[in-house]
Amino acid sequence: MPTGKSENAAMKARTLRDDAAQMVMPRINGKDLADPAYRLTIDDLVKEGMGGFILFGGDIDQTPRRLQELQSSAEVPLLITSDVERGLGQQLEGGTRFPSQRAVASAVNRRSKGAAELLDRMLDAVRTETRAAGIHGVFSPVVDVNNNPDNPIICTRAFGDEPGTVAWFGSRYIKRLQKARANGQLDLLACAKHFPGHGDTDQDSHDLLPVIKADRSRLNRLELPPFREAVRDGVGMVMVAHLLVPALDPAKPTTFSKKIVTALLREGMDFSGLIVSDALDMGALAGEYSQEEIAVRAVEAGMDILLHPRDARVTRDAVVAAVEQGRLTEQRIRESVDRIMAAKKRVGLFDKDGQASIAIDYGKHRDIARELGTKAVRIVRGNKRSFPAERDEGVACFVLDDDNNRDSGDVFINEVRARFKNSSLLVLTPDSGLPESLARDSIQAASFVVLAIYSKISASKGRSGIGDKLRDMARYILSAAKKAKAKSAVISFDSPYILDQFKDADVLVAAYDRMDEIQQAAAELVGGMS
Repeated sequence: MPTGKSENAAMKARTLRDDAAQMVMPRINGKDLADPAYRLTIDDLVKEGMGGFILFGGDIDQTPRRLQELQSSAEVPLLITSDVERGLGQQLEGGTRFPSQRAVASAVNRRSKGAAELLDRMLDAVRTETRAAGIHGVFSPVVDVNNNPDNPIICTRAFGDEPGTVAWFGSRYIKRLQKARANGQLDLLACAKHFPGHGDTDQDSHDLLPVIKADRSRLNRLELPPFREAVRDGVGMVMVAHLLVPALDPAKPTTFSKKIVTALLREGMDFSGLIVSDALDMGALAGEYSQEEIAVRAVEAGMDILLHPRDARVTRDAVVAAVEQGRLTEQRIRESVDRIMAAKKRVGLFDKDGQASIAIDYGKHRDIARELGTKAVRIVRGNKRSFPAERDEGVACFVLDDDNNRDSGDVFINEVRARFKNSSLLVLTPDSGLPESLARDSIQAASFVVLAIYSKISASKGRSGIGDKLRDMARYILSAAKKAKAKSAVISFDSPYILDQFKDADVLVAAYDRMDEIQQAAAELVGGMS
């Protein structure tokens, strides 16, 4: 949403404190903007000249209006960003929720023109919905190559475990999300993350500092190609992960490494856009360093945007103090501010004419999400002929939820119940335990046994698979099914790597996501389309 304020007026008589504030991008909670006390807190940050915000939560009715109110009081237009890897619906109620990147990669055949066009329609929908909400930068796509099955935080957020696949989809996302308008301006800035590659970790940087042990040759062959392609495609932002990569810099985390941020990314790849830190309150850094030290070291390395600090004012003041003490130079700060202003100009924030509002067909966008979700579900072992052929066939369905959320599989359960007259359904969690006699009775009365596994990929969870208790329950159920001579299927609605533990099942199905449309598609696969 343009402000109509000229770039020259915005930059007139600026102080070092003003410039340092432009580099800081704190969190804003969309739902809380209705609360007067919270709104006053955010208003104060706007008046103090913070460069923008990363938005979490809200809805498509009220949040855009409240963001515009903040823009109206800002001396320099605010760059509003958000994590919308799965579409605006990931953050704002009423927006369209699209499948995870791994599910999209499963649904879209790169060699099919029609499939590529479907992907473009999805990305057009993300772009138009997101900009209409008052957001200018999206922290998408993830171009990490998820080559570690035990990765607890990337997993299905990545397009896959092969760099060519990741680079192709990343390029498509960037070009479509940053599709230029007639005047050459963009609706959105895309962001390639998490540089130099967070795919080969078995730890979560929200809690610890993961170590990438690959040598430089492997990094150049596997992790770095998608980022190089993103830079060639003109991506507006690159996010730097909190990692330790000894082959690139044995002494410093990536966030603090001038060798990685400036020498490799800025100069080596000739990247001219915004370099953004990952969230500065994450445990990988915040557990070891003060807020002030994190801010200064990140700027020393070459960071333009200091994202999601614990305290925006402390972060700004630390940068100012570092310049006054001679640790940083004013020229270094000016370089970042110039890039920030160029990015704001690129998305039309200084455009007096503004952008004409457009009517958004959310129903049409949901149809696109439904089509992608239906195509994403993939049989990775066995075949469709193994599933029940008759509606009156006995089916025992076990929903295993690793996150102790008994509602996770409701859509799948209801769809299975609607398709089979003789179905038994049991929800199991790590806390529930397995009622063995009830499970045995259900299996013995069935000719087909389904295990539907849910295990979220989420910050600070620490793993992407299922815990020992659920794994033991699943193995007991599969063993009982084999003894009863019932066929079996295991469906993972999150990490596909979970399926590697259950190769004794007759059918293994990767769904890659738990969105409603994918749960419906999986039930249709099990029970036919009738």
